[in-house]
Amino acid sequence: MAFSRALATLVGLTLLSGCASIFEGTTQQISVSTTPAGARCTFWRNGTLISDIAATPGSVTIRKTKDDLTIICDKRGYGTATYVNHSGLAMATFANILTAGLAWAYDSTRGADNKYEGQVSLALPAASAVPMEAAPPVYVAPRAPATNAGPRTSRPVAPIPVVVPPAPPPLPAPGPQLECSAADGSRIHVTGSACPTGWTAVK
Repeated sequence: MAFSRALATLVGLTLLSGCASIFEGTTQQISVSTTPAGARCTFWRNGTLISDIAATPGSVTIRKTKDDLTIICDKRGYGTATYVNHSGLAMATFANILTAGLAWAYDSTRGADNKYEGQVSLALPAASAVPMEAAPPVYVAPRAPATNAGPRTSRPVAPIPVVVPPAPPPLPAPGPQLECSAADGSRIHVTGSACPTGWTAVK
């Protein structure tokens, strides 16, 4: 009899312990919209980036804990908007506390008894409303060189001196030409008054 009661109590506590987990869950979807749309929003918890939305409107699914969320949204040409999404108790948590303390303790360790605000709307301040020191830096792309630019002004260049080589000495005037012939009938012209050996002057 005592064993049956203990078993029934254990089964009852097991069913009650999952109350918040069943109805709320350990994760939650958070939707963010901004004015204007198209902002990038990052989600931070205890100084750690846990998720982000590339462009609003959008939503993310995060794990619930007892720690608050900080949502930071920014867009080029506008100031940064920050929102602290506080972690609160889920509605099913009250049922857990009223039914059995063990059920609440079980859900508390899993984060199921916490809940954030599911819909967040932020308005980004205009750029003119952002202090100069707080304005994000603007990247300016380097200008490409012009392809049809006008004539460029260059520094004057000193003229290079032209070196004229000296004229070669005049060739000596040729002496008298003498026609010489060989035994085979060959003929040559030589300068001078005598033919080479083996050659005979042609008269």
